Amino acid sequence: MSYVDTMKNSYIIYCAMALSLLAGCKMASSPSSDGPSSDGPSSDGPSSDGPSSEPVADISGNKYWTSIAMSSNGKYLAAVVGGSSGDGRHIYTSSNSGKTWTDRSTPTGSEIAGNKSWFSIAMSEDGQKLAQKLAAVAFGGHIYTSLNSGATWTDRSTAAGSVIGGNKNWTSIAVSDNGKKLAAVVGGRLGGHLYTSSNYGATWTNRSTAADSVSVIGGIKNWTSIAMSDDGEKLAAVAWGGHIYTSSNSGANWTDRSTGAIAGNKNWYSIAMSPDGQYLAAVAYNGHIYTYSDSEATWTDRSTAAGSVIGGNKNWTSIAMSDDGQYLAAVVYRDHLYTSSNYGATWTNRSTAAGSVSVIGGTKSWFSIAMSDDGEKLAAVVRGGHLYTAMKSGTTWTWTDRSTQEAP
Repeated sequence: MSYVDTMKNSYIIYCAMALSLLAGCKMASSPSSDGPSSDGPSSDGPSSDGPSSEPVADISGNKYWTSIAMSSNGKYLAAVVGGSSGDGRHIYTSSNSGKTWTDRSTPTGSEIAGNKSWFSIAMSEDGQKLAQKLAAVAFGGHIYTSLNSGATWTDRSTAAGSVIGGNKNWTSIAVSDNGKKLAAVVGGRLGGHLYTSSNYGATWTNRSTAADSVSVIGGIKNWTSIAMSDDGEKLAAVAWGGHIYTSSNSGANWTDRSTGAIAGNKNWYSIAMSPDGQYLAAVAYNGHIYTYSDSEATWTDRSTAAGSVIGGNKNWTSIAMSDDGQYLAAVVYRDHLYTSSNYGATWTNRSTAAGSVSVIGGTKSWFSIAMSDDGEKLAAVVRGGHLYTAMKSGTTWTWTDRSTQEAP
C-alpha cells in the first residue's frame, strides 16, 4: 500500500504515517528509556568540540530515521532509526554538530544492543556538560534512559510491578533540563496512556488513570507527541483524532485546550514548547500549523494567511522552536521544509530557497526536526532517506547532508 495515495480515512492515514514503519500497523517491539540512579551528571559525556574517541559510525545511505534531538547550543545531537525489520535500527549520537557519529546500539551487552523499532528520542541539558541525559522509546517496545550521553543505558520497562512494564507502542518522550523529569505517551492503532516520572525514569505514574487527571486525559487516546518545559513543570501533549492538553504541575492536573482556533478533533502529530513554557506550536497531519503565547492566551492558525507558503492542509509531521518562540521550523511528509523568524507570522520554503535547494531541494519524506535555542542551527531527518544539519548566518541557511559522509 502506498503511503498517501491509498489513504481513505483517518485511521488509514495514521497507520500509514506513524505505523508504516512497522509494516502495516502490526504491533512491534518498541522504545524504552533508561534512568539514572543519581542526580549528578556522568563524567562520561563529551567535553570538547572535537570528534569523540569512540568508534565513528557510518550513517551514509538511506535509513528509516524517525526522530532527532539537539542540545541548546546545537553541538550535541541524537537520532534514531526505526522500522519493523532490517539492520541499522539503532541509536546514534554526535558531539560535534553532526560531523561524526557514534552508534550506541553496537556495544556487546548494552541494554539497547541490536535492532529496535525506535520512534522518539529526547535530550536534556544540565548546565555543566550538555546532553548528558538521553531518553528514547521504541514502538512496540520499552523506555530507555542514559545518564552519560548515550554511553550506557537502562531499560526502564523491566522493573517489577512498573506501570510501564512490558511492550507498549510508545510514540513520544520528553525530558527536563536536568534529566530528572520525563514524560512519555503511547499511541498507535490501539492507543494508550500518558506517563510521567520525577526520578530519571526509575518509577512512573500513569496520568491517564490518576484521580487528579483522569477526568481530562483519562482513557485510551492515540497520543502522538509530548513536550516539556526546562523545569519539567509544564507539559503539552497531543492526540491523533483528538485534542491538545496542557499541564502546569508536572502532569498532576490537565486542561483541554481545544477551543477557539483549535476547537474540535484534529489529527495532531507534533507539538513544541519553549524552555519556559510560554510558547507552544503544534501541527496537524493533513491540517495546519498553530501557535500559542501566554501573553495572548490564544491560539493562532498560521495556515490561513493569504498567500502564505504554508497555506491549506499539509501532512505536517514535526515542528521545533527556539528558546524565545521567535524562530520555528516544521516539516511535511513527502513535501518540504519550512522556517519562520517572526513567531510563525510568515514562513519561508527552504526546500525551494536558492541557498538550500541543492541539498534539501525537492520532495522528501520529512519525519522529524530539531532546533538550537538561538534558532540558528537545525537538524532534520527523512524517513527512508538522509540526515541533514544546517547553520544560519544572517538570513542565509547553509545545509549539509550528513548521510553522504561515510565513516573513516
